[in-house]
Amino acid sequence: MKYVDQKYPLDKEVKINTKTWRIAEYRHRFGMQWVYILQHENVDGTYKILELNEKSLTEIIKSGSRNDDE
Repeated sequence: MKYVDQKYPLDKEVKINTKTWRIAEYRHRFGMQWVYILQHENVDGTYKILELNEKSLTEIIKSGSRNDDE
């Protein structure tokens, strides 16, 4: 089986609803799709985590929910 490289690199920042999330990890799930783990650090030092497949992450980025410097 041939694996396709992930589309988004580690540490890429994505803005979702005014919060900045960082791609902290990615993994190949079920041998078929990339899943990205996004982290957002709260003021108290704890983290919130989102797990998104590549299609969902791509749609968020296409919608304009990203950093202004890109």
